[in-house]
Amino acid sequence: MEQPGDKTRLLPDDVLAAVLGRLAPRDLAVCRCACKAWLAIIDARRILRAELLPHTLAGIFINFNELKYSEFFCRPPPSEGLGVRERLVYHHAMDHCNGLLLQYNYVANPATGWEAPLPPRPPPSLGMECFPDEAYLVFDPAVSPHYQVFLIPQVPYIELDIEPFEEPDIEIDPTILESEWPPSLCPLRVFSSLTGRWEERQFLREGEAAGTVAHLATDDYLEDKRHGVYWRGALYVHCANSFVMRLCLSNNTYQVIKTPRSFEPESCGECLLGKSEKGVYYAVLPSRSIYSLQLQVWILDESSGCAKWVLEHDKDIKPLVPCLNEDQQLHGPWIFQDVNYNEEKYMKLYNDGESTVIDEDLEWNSDNDALDIGDTADKGGCNYISILAFHPFKQIVFLSSKLNRGLAYHLSTSKVEVLGNLGPKYYSDIAGPRGLIEASFPYTPCWM
Repeated sequence: MEQPGDKTRLLPDDVLAAVLGRLAPRDLAVCRCACKAWLAIIDARRILRAELLPHTLAGIFINFNELKYSEFFCRPPPSEGLGVRERLVYHHAMDHCNGLLLQYNYVANPATGWEAPLPPRPPPSLGMECFPDEAYLVFDPAVSPHYQVFLIPQVPYIELDIEPFEEPDIEIDPTILESEWPPSLCPLRVFSSLTGRWEERQFLREGEAAGTVAHLATDDYLEDKRHGVYWRGALYVHCANSFVMRLCLSNNTYQVIKTPRSFEPESCGECLLGKSEKGVYYAVLPSRSIYSLQLQVWILDESSGCAKWVLEHDKDIKPLVPCLNEDQQLHGPWIFQDVNYNEEKYMKLYNDGESTVIDEDLEWNSDNDALDIGDTADKGGCNYISILAFHPFKQIVFLSSKLNRGLAYHLSTSKVEVLGNLGPKYYSDIAGPRGLIEASFPYTPCWM
């Protein structure tokens, strides 16, 4: 902020630009937010280099249940100095936003190796003790070097059909069960790296609630990958029971947005909220069917001031998805780092000369035609498919086949690329029938 005694105002723009250009990227981002004059100089002269910002996709962090660490499925060849290979061993990631990775008690930047601890979480507000919370990260290095962590309360599932002698897993006061959710004034615990502490912020609801606690707590409960999306100053949180909370961070208001799954809940299986080329996306795959695999992708349109979902893509992808032999080793252009296997064996990643060598001719490029899978797949078949992530910058949905094959589905051309193996070594022996992907996050490195 400009002060009356600010001598930098006397400097010519060229001199000030030369001084600012000597700063480290993170310090330069701080200066960019200091005043409008510095912002104008930094942006006009492009002092803050665009390649330092999270503008490229490096890979996908994947959390497999029964495994300790997040796996990393990455694009080859790695960008020079990417740094993620040496700093990849993280416990299950809770969220990712523009290059930062959220763990339970710290925030990390895998590209630079930077980490910062989070203070202990404060207790929930009075009356909110029975609502478990999930953490979401907000960070935009083009706007500020600071980040925030939001704890969003969720309605727990209540099993009504229990025997008289059984104890319920969760007991909720009857008056709370009849109250609306989310509440009209929703208290959220928020950590800010600017202040270095947790604070409670009250968010005022605009519009209707999603329903009563009793209705939402006993609704059909599906283990969706409930991600958060930060887009243009708002945090979109995919809550259980088929609704999204849109939090406007500038004025502490929020609204409830019903998801497309709520239109036809009986026909929907797996769902995923994400961010891609045109904004906030929502993908739906039906429950397992021997007849079809209808992938629907919706985009949230807020241009008229009223949020509504617009169907962008609706196609049966079963004929397009390759049916691969479960034991067949398919080497696609992406690399699976198998962090858990290497860590358990006390080995460094890719030691003993076991690094995967990638043929440059196989380098994945989403603008090229799909990889030829004619010799390895029966296109009339279909594997169990789950949604991994949206490409942050292109019209691509990443899929997993049988938890061990990575696929890229192009929305514009309806083509499928086989990216390669993504199954952890011995995972079927470790997890057995309980094997599943709990969460997955597209990773966009930030060098600030």
